[in-house]
Amino acid sequence: MSVRGLVVTLGWVAVAGGSGCGSDSDGGGSQWQVGTGLKLDGEAVSVVYGNGPGTAVEGNDPRLTAASTAIQNGETPQAASFAVTGTGQVQGRLTANKEVFLDATTNATPATPLLLVRNTASGDTQPSWDQFRLFTLDSAGGLLVRGELGFGTLPMTGKGLRLMWHPNKAAFRVGNAETQWDEANIGFYSFAGGNLTLASALASFAYGDQCEAAGSAAACLGVSNKASGTAAFVTGASSTASGFASTAMGFTNTASGQGAVAMGYRNVADADYSTALGQRAGSGGFPGSFIWADRAVTSAVTNTASNQFMVRASGGVRLRTQSDLGTGCDLPAGSGTWSCTSDRATKEDFRRVDGEEVLAKVAAMPVESWRYKAEADGVRHVGPVAQDFRAAFGLGTDDKSIGLLDIDGVNMVAIQALARRTQELNAKSAEVDTLKAQMAEMQRSLARLEAAVHARDAKR
Repeated sequence: MSVRGLVVTLGWVAVAGGSGCGSDSDGGGSQWQVGTGLKLDGEAVSVVYGNGPGTAVEGNDPRLTAASTAIQNGETPQAASFAVTGTGQVQGRLTANKEVFLDATTNATPATPLLLVRNTASGDTQPSWDQFRLFTLDSAGGLLVRGELGFGTLPMTGKGLRLMWHPNKAAFRVGNAETQWDEANIGFYSFAGGNLTLASALASFAYGDQCEAAGSAAACLGVSNKASGTAAFVTGASSTASGFASTAMGFTNTASGQGAVAMGYRNVADADYSTALGQRAGSGGFPGSFIWADRAVTSAVTNTASNQFMVRASGGVRLRTQSDLGTGCDLPAGSGTWSCTSDRATKEDFRRVDGEEVLAKVAAMPVESWRYKAEADGVRHVGPVAQDFRAAFGLGTDDKSIGLLDIDGVNMVAIQALARRTQELNAKSAEVDTLKAQMAEMQRSLARLEAAVHARDAKR
Protein backbone atom coordinates (compact mmCIF):
# COMPACT_ATOMS: atom_id res chain seq x y z
CA MET A 1 0.00 0.00 0.00
CA SER A 2 1.33 3.49 -0.84
CA VAL A 3 0.73 6.68 1.11
CA ARG A 4 1.43 10.14 -0.30
CA GLY A 5 1.13 13.26 1.85
CA LEU A 6 -0.08 11.36 4.96
CA VAL A 7 1.29 11.06 8.53
CA VAL A 8 2.66 7.54 9.03
CA THR A 9 2.32 6.19 12.57
CA LEU A 10 4.21 2.93 12.10
CA GLY A 11 7.88 3.37 12.93
CA TRP A 12 8.99 6.96 12.67
CA VAL A 13 9.92 9.62 10.14
CA ALA A 14 12.67 12.19 10.68
CA VAL A 15 13.19 15.24 8.49
CA ALA A 16 16.32 17.31 7.69
CA GLY A 17 19.12 15.23 9.02
CA GLY A 18 17.36 13.39 11.89
CA SER A 19 18.63 9.93 12.78
CA GLY A 20 16.74 6.71 12.04
CA CYS A 21 16.99 3.13 10.99
CA GLY A 22 17.05 3.88 7.27
CA SER A 23 17.49 6.86 4.98
CA ASP A 24 17.01 7.88 1.34
CA SER A 25 18.01 11.04 -0.47
CA ASP A 26 15.62 13.01 -2.72
CA GLY A 27 18.59 14.11 -4.80
CA GLY A 28 18.55 17.64 -3.32
CA GLY A 29 19.77 19.17 -0.12
CA SER A 30 17.02 17.71 2.10
CA GLN A 31 17.28 14.29 3.73
CA TRP A 32 14.18 12.14 4.44
CA GLN A 33 14.48 9.26 6.92
CA VAL A 34 11.92 6.55 7.60
CA GLY A 35 11.63 4.06 10.42
CA THR A 36 11.70 0.28 10.37
CA GLY A 37 9.17 -1.32 8.01
CA LEU A 38 8.81 1.83 5.90
CA LYS A 39 10.24 2.50 2.46
CA LEU A 40 10.67 5.88 0.79
CA ASP A 41 10.24 6.05 -3.01
CA GLY A 42 10.63 9.67 -4.13
CA GLU A 43 7.86 11.39 -2.21
CA ALA A 44 5.87 8.17 -1.55
CA VAL A 45 6.11 6.29 1.76
CA SER A 46 5.34 2.56 1.59
CA VAL A 47 4.57 0.17 4.43
CA VAL A 48 6.41 -3.13 4.21
CA TYR A 49 4.52 -5.93 5.92
CA GLY A 50 4.69 -9.71 6.04
CA ASN A 51 6.96 -12.27 7.70
CA GLY A 52 10.66 -11.72 8.17
CA PRO A 53 13.06 -9.03 9.23
CA GLY A 54 12.63 -5.44 8.04
CA THR A 55 8.83 -5.59 8.07
CA ALA A 56 6.69 -3.17 9.99
CA VAL A 57 3.96 -5.70 10.71
CA GLU A 58 4.38 -9.45 10.89
CA GLY A 59 1.87 -11.62 9.04
CA ASN A 60 0.40 -12.77 12.34
CA ASP A 61 0.13 -9.28 13.84
CA PRO A 62 -3.29 -8.96 15.52
CA ARG A 63 -3.68 -5.49 14.09
CA LEU A 64 -4.18 -6.99 10.63
CA THR A 65 -6.98 -9.31 11.71
CA ALA A 66 -8.54 -6.63 13.88
CA ALA A 67 -9.15 -4.42 10.86
CA SER A 68 -12.32 -6.32 9.95
CA THR A 69 -14.05 -3.24 8.53
CA ALA A 70 -11.22 -2.34 6.18
CA ILE A 71 -10.17 -3.72 2.82
CA GLN A 72 -7.40 -6.26 3.49
CA ASN A 73 -4.91 -8.13 1.41
CA GLY A 74 -6.07 -11.61 0.47
CA GLU A 75 -8.60 -13.56 -1.61
CA THR A 76 -11.29 -14.27 1.01
CA PRO A 77 -14.34 -11.97 0.55
CA GLN A 78 -14.52 -9.42 3.37
CA ALA A 79 -17.25 -7.20 4.70
CA ALA A 80 -15.88 -3.78 3.90
CA SER A 81 -16.68 -0.49 2.24
CA PHE A 82 -14.55 1.86 0.22
CA ALA A 83 -14.90 5.14 -1.67
CA VAL A 84 -12.79 6.35 -4.58
CA THR A 85 -12.64 10.00 -5.61
CA GLY A 86 -9.85 9.62 -8.13
CA THR A 87 -8.93 6.70 -10.35
CA GLY A 88 -8.33 3.07 -9.51
CA GLN A 89 -7.16 -0.16 -11.06
CA VAL A 90 -8.15 -3.80 -10.60
CA GLN A 91 -5.77 -6.37 -12.01
CA GLY A 92 -7.68 -9.42 -10.84
CA ARG A 93 -11.39 -10.27 -10.83
CA LEU A 94 -13.89 -7.97 -9.15
CA THR A 95 -16.94 -9.85 -7.86
CA ALA A 96 -20.05 -8.87 -5.91
CA ASN A 97 -22.47 -11.13 -4.05
CA LYS A 98 -25.41 -8.77 -4.52
CA GLU A 99 -25.10 -5.91 -6.98
CA VAL A 100 -22.73 -3.36 -8.40
CA PHE A 101 -24.51 -0.02 -8.26
CA LEU A 102 -23.27 2.98 -10.23
CA ASP A 103 -24.86 6.21 -9.03
CA ALA A 104 -23.83 9.19 -11.15
CA THR A 105 -24.92 12.81 -11.28
CA THR A 106 -24.18 13.78 -14.88
CA ASN A 107 -26.08 15.87 -17.41
CA ALA A 108 -27.79 13.95 -20.18
CA THR A 109 -27.02 16.72 -22.67
CA PRO A 110 -24.36 16.56 -23.81
CA ALA A 111 -24.17 12.85 -23.04
CA THR A 112 -20.98 11.67 -21.37
CA PRO A 113 -19.82 8.08 -20.71
CA LEU A 114 -20.76 6.65 -17.32
CA LEU A 115 -19.42 3.14 -17.78
CA LEU A 116 -16.57 2.18 -20.10
CA VAL A 117 -15.14 -1.28 -20.70
CA ARG A 118 -11.90 -1.28 -22.66
CA ASN A 119 -9.51 -3.91 -23.95
CA THR A 120 -5.88 -2.85 -24.32
CA ALA A 121 -4.49 -6.25 -25.28
CA SER A 122 -1.91 -6.29 -28.08
CA GLY A 123 0.04 -8.81 -30.07
CA ASP A 124 0.31 -10.45 -33.46
CA THR A 125 -2.83 -12.52 -32.93
CA GLN A 126 -4.85 -9.71 -31.38
CA PRO A 127 -6.81 -6.87 -32.99
CA SER A 128 -5.09 -3.52 -33.32
CA TRP A 129 -6.91 -1.89 -30.42
CA ASP A 130 -5.89 1.40 -28.88
CA GLN A 131 -8.02 1.97 -25.79
CA PHE A 132 -10.84 0.30 -27.73
CA ARG A 133 -14.21 0.79 -26.05
CA LEU A 134 -15.93 -2.60 -26.11
CA PHE A 135 -18.84 -1.40 -23.98
CA THR A 136 -20.05 2.12 -23.27
CA LEU A 137 -23.06 3.38 -21.32
CA ASP A 138 -23.56 7.14 -21.36
CA SER A 139 -25.49 9.58 -19.19
CA ALA A 140 -28.43 9.74 -21.63
CA GLY A 141 -28.93 5.97 -21.64
CA GLY A 142 -27.03 5.44 -24.89
CA LEU A 143 -25.50 2.00 -25.21
CA LEU A 144 -22.61 0.99 -27.45
CA VAL A 145 -21.15 -2.49 -27.83
CA ARG A 146 -18.31 -2.92 -30.28
CA GLY A 147 -16.01 -5.63 -31.58
CA GLU A 148 -13.65 -6.62 -34.35
CA LEU A 149 -14.62 -8.77 -37.33
CA GLY A 150 -13.04 -12.20 -37.18
CA PHE A 151 -12.24 -12.11 -33.44
CA GLY A 152 -14.10 -13.74 -30.59
CA THR A 153 -16.25 -16.83 -30.11
CA LEU A 154 -20.00 -17.20 -29.99
CA PRO A 155 -21.19 -16.11 -26.51
CA MET A 156 -23.87 -18.84 -26.31
CA THR A 157 -24.96 -21.91 -28.26
CA GLY A 158 -27.86 -24.31 -28.03
CA LYS A 159 -31.33 -23.84 -26.64
CA GLY A 160 -32.41 -20.80 -24.66
CA LEU A 161 -33.43 -17.15 -24.57
CA ARG A 162 -30.78 -14.53 -25.22
CA LEU A 163 -29.77 -11.05 -26.34
CA MET A 164 -26.52 -11.74 -28.17
CA TRP A 165 -23.94 -9.72 -30.09
CA HIS A 166 -21.40 -11.81 -32.02
CA PRO A 167 -18.61 -9.43 -33.11
CA ASN A 168 -16.72 -12.18 -34.94
CA LYS A 169 -19.40 -11.98 -37.65
CA ALA A 170 -20.93 -8.61 -36.75
CA ALA A 171 -24.18 -10.49 -36.14
CA PHE A 172 -26.99 -9.81 -33.65
CA ARG A 173 -29.56 -12.16 -32.12
CA VAL A 174 -32.47 -11.58 -29.76
CA GLY A 175 -35.20 -13.98 -28.64
CA ASN A 176 -35.35 -17.77 -28.42
CA ALA A 177 -33.44 -20.40 -30.36
CA GLU A 178 -32.39 -24.04 -30.28
CA THR A 179 -29.68 -24.64 -32.89
CA GLN A 180 -30.69 -21.80 -35.23
CA TRP A 181 -28.22 -19.43 -33.58
CA ASP A 182 -25.24 -21.75 -33.39
CA GLU A 183 -22.08 -20.73 -35.21
CA ALA A 184 -22.81 -22.66 -38.43
CA ASN A 185 -26.19 -20.94 -38.80
CA ILE A 186 -25.02 -17.35 -38.33
CA GLY A 187 -24.20 -15.27 -41.40
CA PHE A 188 -21.85 -12.32 -41.44
CA TYR A 189 -23.63 -8.99 -40.81
CA SER A 190 -26.89 -10.86 -40.16
CA PHE A 191 -29.80 -10.22 -37.78
CA ALA A 192 -32.30 -12.67 -36.32
CA GLY A 193 -34.98 -12.07 -33.72
CA GLY A 194 -38.08 -13.73 -32.35
CA ASN A 195 -38.57 -17.47 -31.97
CA LEU A 196 -36.53 -20.13 -33.80
CA THR A 197 -35.56 -17.76 -36.61
CA LEU A 198 -32.62 -18.36 -38.93
CA ALA A 199 -30.37 -15.83 -40.72
CA SER A 200 -27.56 -17.98 -42.07
CA ALA A 201 -26.35 -16.00 -45.07
CA LEU A 202 -24.42 -12.80 -45.61
CA ALA A 203 -26.42 -9.70 -44.61
CA SER A 204 -29.57 -11.79 -44.11
CA PHE A 205 -32.46 -10.68 -41.87
CA ALA A 206 -35.06 -12.82 -40.11
CA TYR A 207 -37.69 -11.82 -37.58
CA GLY A 208 -40.84 -13.54 -36.36
CA ASP A 209 -41.57 -17.19 -35.62
CA GLN A 210 -39.64 -19.94 -37.43
CA CYS A 211 -38.69 -17.54 -40.22
CA GLU A 212 -35.67 -18.53 -42.33
CA ALA A 213 -33.47 -16.17 -44.35
CA ALA A 214 -30.96 -18.46 -46.08
CA GLY A 215 -30.09 -16.31 -49.09
CA SER A 216 -27.53 -13.53 -49.15
CA ALA A 217 -29.18 -10.17 -48.43
CA ALA A 218 -32.49 -12.01 -48.01
CA ALA A 219 -35.18 -10.85 -45.57
CA CYS A 220 -37.83 -12.96 -43.85
CA LEU A 221 -40.68 -11.62 -41.70
CA GLY A 222 -43.66 -13.44 -40.25
CA VAL A 223 -44.41 -17.08 -39.43
CA SER A 224 -42.93 -20.20 -41.03
CA ASN A 225 -41.66 -18.33 -44.09
CA LYS A 226 -38.49 -18.99 -46.10
CA ALA A 227 -36.37 -16.54 -48.09
CA SER A 228 -33.73 -18.75 -49.72
CA GLY A 229 -33.05 -16.72 -52.85
CA THR A 230 -30.38 -14.03 -52.99
CA ALA A 231 -31.96 -10.64 -52.20
CA ALA A 232 -35.32 -12.39 -51.75
CA PHE A 233 -38.07 -10.99 -49.51
CA VAL A 234 -40.93 -12.85 -47.82
CA THR A 235 -43.55 -11.86 -45.29
CA GLY A 236 -46.81 -13.29 -44.05
CA ALA A 237 -47.14 -16.99 -43.25
CA SER A 238 -46.07 -20.28 -44.84
CA SER A 239 -44.69 -18.53 -47.94
CA THR A 240 -41.45 -19.03 -49.86
CA ALA A 241 -39.29 -16.68 -51.92
CA SER A 242 -36.61 -18.83 -53.52
CA GLY A 243 -35.84 -16.96 -56.72
CA PHE A 244 -33.20 -14.27 -57.09
CA ALA A 245 -34.71 -10.92 -56.03
CA SER A 246 -38.11 -12.60 -55.67
CA THR A 247 -40.95 -11.44 -53.41
CA ALA A 248 -43.65 -13.46 -51.65
CA MET A 249 -46.25 -11.82 -49.43
CA GLY A 250 -49.38 -13.25 -47.81
CA PHE A 251 -50.35 -16.85 -47.05
CA THR A 252 -48.87 -19.91 -48.73
CA ASN A 253 -47.42 -18.01 -51.67
CA THR A 254 -44.43 -19.15 -53.73
CA ALA A 255 -42.12 -16.95 -55.79
CA SER A 256 -39.51 -19.23 -57.35
CA GLY A 257 -38.58 -17.36 -60.51
CA GLN A 258 -35.97 -14.65 -60.81
CA GLY A 259 -37.62 -11.34 -60.04
CA ALA A 260 -40.93 -13.15 -59.51
CA VAL A 261 -43.70 -11.70 -57.31
CA ALA A 262 -46.46 -13.69 -55.57
CA MET A 263 -48.85 -11.79 -53.32
CA GLY A 264 -52.16 -12.72 -51.74
CA TYR A 265 -53.50 -16.19 -50.95
CA ARG A 266 -52.01 -19.40 -52.38
CA ASN A 267 -50.46 -17.81 -55.45
CA VAL A 268 -47.53 -19.21 -57.43
CA ALA A 269 -45.08 -17.17 -59.52
CA ASP A 270 -42.90 -19.98 -60.84
CA ALA A 271 -41.32 -18.31 -63.86
CA ASP A 272 -38.73 -15.56 -64.25
CA TYR A 273 -40.16 -12.04 -64.03
CA SER A 274 -43.69 -13.35 -63.52
CA THR A 275 -46.32 -11.88 -61.22
CA ALA A 276 -49.22 -13.69 -59.56
CA LEU A 277 -51.69 -11.74 -57.43
CA GLY A 278 -55.00 -12.32 -55.73
CA GLN A 279 -56.31 -15.79 -54.85
CA ARG A 280 -55.00 -19.05 -56.31
CA ALA A 281 -53.36 -17.43 -59.33
CA GLY A 282 -50.39 -19.02 -61.08
CA SER A 283 -47.89 -18.09 -63.76
CA GLY A 284 -48.03 -21.58 -65.24
CA GLY A 285 -44.28 -21.52 -65.80
CA PHE A 286 -44.56 -18.73 -68.41
CA PRO A 287 -41.82 -16.07 -68.07
CA GLY A 288 -42.80 -12.42 -68.02
CA SER A 289 -46.47 -13.20 -67.41
CA PHE A 290 -48.90 -11.34 -65.15
CA ILE A 291 -52.05 -12.77 -63.63
CA TRP A 292 -54.62 -11.54 -61.15
CA ALA A 293 -57.43 -13.74 -59.85
CA ASP A 294 -60.51 -12.90 -57.79
CA ARG A 295 -62.18 -15.04 -55.11
CA ALA A 296 -65.19 -16.09 -57.20
CA VAL A 297 -64.09 -19.73 -57.15
CA THR A 298 -61.52 -21.79 -55.28
CA SER A 299 -60.02 -23.37 -58.39
CA ALA A 300 -56.64 -22.16 -59.59
CA VAL A 301 -56.18 -20.12 -62.76
CA THR A 302 -52.90 -19.79 -64.68
CA ASN A 303 -51.40 -17.88 -67.58
CA THR A 304 -51.50 -19.55 -70.98
CA ALA A 305 -48.56 -17.82 -72.68
CA SER A 306 -45.32 -16.00 -71.94
CA ASN A 307 -45.46 -12.23 -71.47
CA GLN A 308 -49.23 -12.44 -71.07
CA PHE A 309 -51.46 -10.14 -69.00
CA MET A 310 -54.40 -12.06 -67.61
CA VAL A 311 -57.19 -11.08 -65.20
CA ARG A 312 -60.02 -13.10 -63.73
CA ALA A 313 -62.56 -10.55 -62.47
CA SER A 314 -66.05 -11.97 -62.36
CA GLY A 315 -67.35 -8.66 -61.06
CA GLY A 316 -66.10 -6.80 -64.14
CA VAL A 317 -63.13 -4.61 -64.98
CA ARG A 318 -63.03 -0.84 -64.62
CA LEU A 319 -60.27 1.29 -66.11
CA ARG A 320 -60.16 4.98 -65.27
CA THR A 321 -57.99 7.75 -66.71
CA GLN A 322 -59.04 10.60 -64.40
CA SER A 323 -58.38 11.14 -60.71
CA ASP A 324 -62.08 11.56 -59.92
CA LEU A 325 -62.88 8.38 -61.90
CA GLY A 326 -64.97 10.42 -64.31
CA THR A 327 -63.66 8.95 -67.55
CA GLY A 328 -62.61 5.49 -68.57
CA CYS A 329 -63.87 2.16 -69.86
CA ASP A 330 -65.68 -0.76 -68.25
CA LEU A 331 -65.82 -4.43 -69.11
CA PRO A 332 -68.99 -5.37 -67.21
CA ALA A 333 -69.42 -8.68 -65.40
CA GLY A 334 -70.09 -11.51 -67.82
CA SER A 335 -69.61 -9.22 -70.82
CA GLY A 336 -67.16 -9.26 -73.70
CA THR A 337 -67.73 -5.64 -74.75
CA TRP A 338 -66.05 -2.51 -73.45
CA SER A 339 -68.29 0.37 -72.39
CA CYS A 340 -66.48 3.71 -72.35
CA THR A 341 -67.50 7.07 -70.92
CA SER A 342 -69.76 9.10 -73.24
CA ASP A 343 -71.84 11.09 -70.75
CA ARG A 344 -72.83 14.54 -72.00
CA ALA A 345 -71.86 15.94 -68.61
CA THR A 346 -68.25 14.97 -69.30
CA LYS A 347 -68.11 16.76 -72.68
CA GLU A 348 -67.91 20.33 -73.95
CA ASP A 349 -67.29 22.45 -77.06
CA PHE A 350 -69.92 20.71 -79.19
CA ARG A 351 -69.82 21.48 -82.94
CA ARG A 352 -72.04 20.46 -85.86
CA VAL A 353 -70.55 18.12 -88.41
CA ASP A 354 -71.21 18.26 -92.17
CA GLY A 355 -72.28 14.74 -92.95
CA GLU A 356 -71.80 15.09 -96.72
CA GLU A 357 -68.23 16.31 -96.17
CA VAL A 358 -67.51 13.41 -93.84
CA LEU A 359 -69.10 10.98 -96.28
CA ALA A 360 -66.97 12.34 -99.07
CA LYS A 361 -63.79 11.91 -96.97
CA VAL A 362 -64.79 8.40 -96.00
CA ALA A 363 -65.43 7.58 -99.65
CA ALA A 364 -62.01 8.95 -100.59
CA MET A 365 -60.09 7.25 -97.77
CA PRO A 366 -58.14 4.09 -98.63
CA VAL A 367 -59.54 1.09 -96.78
CA GLU A 368 -57.59 -2.10 -97.20
CA SER A 369 -57.11 -5.52 -95.72
CA TRP A 370 -53.87 -5.92 -93.75
CA ARG A 371 -52.18 -7.65 -90.77
CA TYR A 372 -49.92 -6.50 -87.94
CA LYS A 373 -46.23 -7.34 -88.42
CA ALA A 374 -45.96 -8.89 -84.94
CA GLU A 375 -49.21 -10.82 -85.22
CA ALA A 376 -49.49 -14.48 -86.10
CA ASP A 377 -49.64 -15.43 -89.76
CA GLY A 378 -53.13 -15.87 -91.12
CA VAL A 379 -54.71 -13.17 -88.94
CA ARG A 380 -56.01 -10.22 -91.00
CA HIS A 381 -57.93 -7.00 -90.44
CA VAL A 382 -59.76 -4.38 -92.52
CA GLY A 383 -59.62 -0.65 -92.00
CA PRO A 384 -57.78 2.62 -92.64
CA VAL A 385 -54.35 3.51 -91.31
CA ALA A 386 -53.97 6.13 -88.58
CA GLN A 387 -52.08 8.59 -90.79
CA ASP A 388 -54.90 8.78 -93.37
CA PHE A 389 -57.57 8.99 -90.68
CA ARG A 390 -55.78 11.78 -88.83
CA ALA A 391 -55.14 13.74 -92.04
CA ALA A 392 -58.77 13.46 -93.10
CA PHE A 393 -60.53 14.22 -89.82
CA GLY A 394 -57.93 15.60 -87.38
CA LEU A 395 -59.32 13.41 -84.62
CA GLY A 396 -57.54 11.56 -81.81
CA THR A 397 -54.27 12.16 -80.00
CA ASP A 398 -51.76 11.35 -82.74
CA ASP A 399 -51.28 9.85 -86.19
CA LYS A 400 -50.18 6.47 -84.88
CA SER A 401 -53.49 5.27 -83.49
CA ILE A 402 -57.23 5.52 -84.12
CA GLY A 403 -59.59 5.97 -81.21
CA LEU A 404 -62.49 3.52 -81.32
CA LEU A 405 -64.89 6.29 -80.31
CA ASP A 406 -63.57 8.50 -83.13
CA ILE A 407 -63.90 5.96 -85.91
CA ASP A 408 -67.32 4.96 -84.59
CA GLY A 409 -68.34 8.62 -84.64
CA VAL A 410 -67.10 9.12 -88.19
CA ASN A 411 -68.98 6.03 -89.31
CA MET A 412 -72.10 7.29 -87.53
CA VAL A 413 -71.96 10.67 -89.31
CA ALA A 414 -71.38 8.96 -92.65
CA ILE A 415 -74.29 6.63 -92.04
CA GLN A 416 -76.53 9.56 -91.17
CA ALA A 417 -75.52 11.28 -94.41
CA LEU A 418 -76.31 8.12 -96.33
CA ALA A 419 -79.61 7.89 -94.50
CA ARG A 420 -80.54 11.40 -95.59
CA ARG A 421 -79.53 10.58 -99.11
CA THR A 422 -81.65 7.47 -98.95
CA GLN A 423 -84.63 9.46 -97.71
CA GLU A 424 -84.20 11.95 -100.51
CA LEU A 425 -83.81 9.14 -103.01
CA ASN A 426 -86.90 7.45 -101.67
CA ALA A 427 -88.85 10.69 -101.98
CA LYS A 428 -87.69 11.12 -105.56
CA SER A 429 -88.50 7.53 -106.28
CA ALA A 430 -92.04 8.16 -105.01
CA GLU A 431 -92.37 11.16 -107.31
CA VAL A 432 -91.13 9.09 -110.19
CA ASP A 433 -93.61 6.37 -109.32
CA THR A 434 -96.40 8.96 -109.29
CA LEU A 435 -95.31 10.37 -112.62
CA LYS A 436 -95.11 6.86 -114.00
CA ALA A 437 -98.65 6.17 -112.84
CA GLN A 438 -99.86 9.42 -114.34
CA MET A 439 -98.05 8.66 -117.57
CA ALA A 440 -99.60 5.21 -117.69
CA GLU A 441 -103.05 6.69 -117.13
CA MET A 442 -102.45 9.22 -119.88
CA GLN A 443 -101.31 6.46 -122.17
CA ARG A 444 -104.43 4.48 -121.43
CA SER A 445 -106.61 7.55 -122.02
CA LEU A 446 -104.82 8.20 -125.30
CA ALA A 447 -105.32 4.60 -126.29
CA ARG A 448 -109.05 4.85 -125.62
CA LEU A 449 -109.27 8.07 -127.57
CA GLU A 450 -107.45 6.55 -130.54
CA ALA A 451 -109.76 3.54 -130.40
CA ALA A 452 -112.83 5.79 -130.47
CA VAL A 453 -111.49 7.76 -133.43
CA HIS A 454 -110.75 4.59 -135.33
CA ALA A 455 -114.25 3.27 -134.61
CA ARG A 456 -115.89 6.45 -135.87
CA ASP A 457 -113.82 6.46 -139.00
CA ALA A 458 -114.80 2.87 -139.67
CA LYS A 459 -118.53 3.72 -139.66
CA ARG A 460 -118.16 6.30 -142.37
